[in-house]
Amino acid sequence: MGSDVIAPRMRAASEGGAKMAAPRSGLLQALVEGGASGLVLVRDSAACEGRSLLRAFATAAVKRSEPVLVVLLDVPRESFEAGLSPDVKQRLQYQDRLWTPPLPCPMDVGGLLGALGGRGSPGPSPTLLLDSLSWLLLRMRPPHVGGAIAGLLRGGTEGGRVVALLHEDLHPPSLVRALGAMATAQLVLGGPAPMATPLSQATPPRLVRVLTRPRRGGGTQKDEAFTVHPNGTLGVPPPLLATEGEGGGPSPTPPSGGAPSPITFRLRLSGAERAARAAVTPPYEHR
Repeated sequence: MGSDVIAPRMRAASEGGAKMAAPRSGLLQALVEGGASGLVLVRDSAACEGRSLLRAFATAAVKRSEPVLVVLLDVPRESFEAGLSPDVKQRLQYQDRLWTPPLPCPMDVGGLLGALGGRGSPGPSPTLLLDSLSWLLLRMRPPHVGGAIAGLLRGGTEGGRVVALLHEDLHPPSLVRALGAMATAQLVLGGPAPMATPLSQATPPRLVRVLTRPRRGGGTQKDEAFTVHPNGTLGVPPPLLATEGEGGGPSPTPPSGGAPSPITFRLRLSGAERAARAAVTPPYEHR
């Protein structure tokens, strides 16, 4: 799902009648603050970047005194660290050697597990940031990459998490769905978020769809507005706009593998439309 699909629906919501939405509990903030273990998939596109969320996960984990391992494949370290505080930069660990050439070959899962401390190690739960999963998928067979991610999830420290950035517009929907099935949470980036109150800030709020999959079935889906400050801290803006007759914010098109797309047209005629139709004599009807 690209932002070209999300943006029109959000614009339509902001142009129609609007009211203040109920305050939201901040599911995204809970995830960034360590509320999920396993695979957290950050799904962005060329129009809606998601790297800033990886920086938010890194900053929050450092503040919790957790070890953070960063695997950078898309951008240099200087670009990823730009704006982060010196304390956060000093605490980040980097893993540059992920495989042994030539490609394709299995990822060095053992090396990553060693850097993370391995299962059962004492101390806080580690966080592995992978920027990006798309880089690997475009160079290695998806089964190899999926197997390596599964190996990390099985062999990592209890409570640890892998936060992987996926440029979903580069991959077929079937692959995005398969990766989403492995994740305990997915963050699908959207465009600008329509706000209930005007904001004067350098970083405009954006929309994110949060999908969570509890271990015992079920799942939740929630749309939230957020900002990430230049220093990597997560900011939660005021509530979103809600269209008339709705209790929550505007609902972007569900991501690949999510719930069925909401109907965007009326199934019933209005009273005026019914009256106009009744007044028309069909060409096959004789008086």
